[in-house]
Amino acid sequence: MTSIEALNLSKTYRMYAKPIHRLAEAILRRSFHHCHTSLNNVSFKVNPGQTLGIIGENGAGKSTLLKILAGTLTPTSGMVKTHGRVAALLELGAGFHTEFTGRQNIHLNASLLGLTNEEIREREDEIISFAELGSFLDRPLKTYSSGMVVRLAFSIATSVDPDILIIDEALSVGDQYFQEKCVERMVNFKKQNKTILFCSHALYLVNQLCQEVIWIENGNIREHGTATKVTAAYENFLRQKSGATTQICAENSNEKSPFPVSIVSILLNGKKEYLEINTGKDLEITFEYENPEGRKFCPAVGISRNDGIICHAVSLENGNNKAVKSKKGIISFNYKALPLLYGEYKVVVSILDASGLHCYHRQDSFPFVISPPQTWNNELGMVHLEHTWKIRAS
Repeated sequence: MTSIEALNLSKTYRMYAKPIHRLAEAILRRSFHHCHTSLNNVSFKVNPGQTLGIIGENGAGKSTLLKILAGTLTPTSGMVKTHGRVAALLELGAGFHTEFTGRQNIHLNASLLGLTNEEIREREDEIISFAELGSFLDRPLKTYSSGMVVRLAFSIATSVDPDILIIDEALSVGDQYFQEKCVERMVNFKKQNKTILFCSHALYLVNQLCQEVIWIENGNIREHGTATKVTAAYENFLRQKSGATTQICAENSNEKSPFPVSIVSILLNGKKEYLEINTGKDLEITFEYENPEGRKFCPAVGISRNDGIICHAVSLENGNNKAVKSKKGIISFNYKALPLLYGEYKVVVSILDASGLHCYHRQDSFPFVISPPQTWNNELGMVHLEHTWKIRAS
């Protein structure tokens, strides 16, 4: 049995340029609105004990999806099936009354989550202990900071023993100490075979907590799969959006090259287009060149990430004794056990003169993708470095 099943969920809003247009539409029976689709035909399943991450840009439809799953918003079309008690942390302060004290809000919010008065009294001490609000517990909620509201909300939501926990960016306003407490509690939930839906822009935390991730874009599921693969693809997308560009290798042409020595084509692991390899695998770069005048030249090869950062570059040793001078040929270059971590990259091939100072021609390959390892090993940065741990207890 699945914990959550979303079937073709869509949500469309009517948008009016002016408030009076809503009244005019009702009276005149004419359309004064345009439709905005926040969610479009989204379907997926979540099994008991699974933690599903939801990522995407602001306005992509993540919050709309989670509200529908939590039951606080009705979809325009489609259906949601949930099995078990659902607790959700959505909008900050939802389910609270600002004039009530923290203690009074515990009873209010917990009752909205389905607990009886007796169950609330049994768990009240645990909720208060986890929230750590001190003297603020008996003060009105309107005197709380946003972080204190989150402390109270998370403590209540996770103390009602839900079968499904939905969290929408709420932890981002908490301090580091409380975030660590929250993560620890969510890990314990996973061990109890609870289901968690976790929406966050903190991709490292998403990778740590979630087995699978859904990437929402413009109300649609762009990708759904293993957490590290989807978050890597999303990071690539963000880097490209920030201004990085990727040039595609030009196709063969019958036109005469304007360069004295030119690159004709580039292959990566024998491919002319899309390539995906894992960290630690070999990369073979093969490029064909033309040198009609028989000039001496030195080839150079490098790899750059899609945000323009140069990861590595190397040229053939300078000097006439190492230079190439044949009029046509193919040159191969091999990276053994490429240590780059996940991301999108391109190979840059250059043809330099014999001194290595002047560039005759430069060409970029098609983009290639390095996928994360099958087992997430908490590595961040650009490269995998061999390492060992030794711990000696004293």
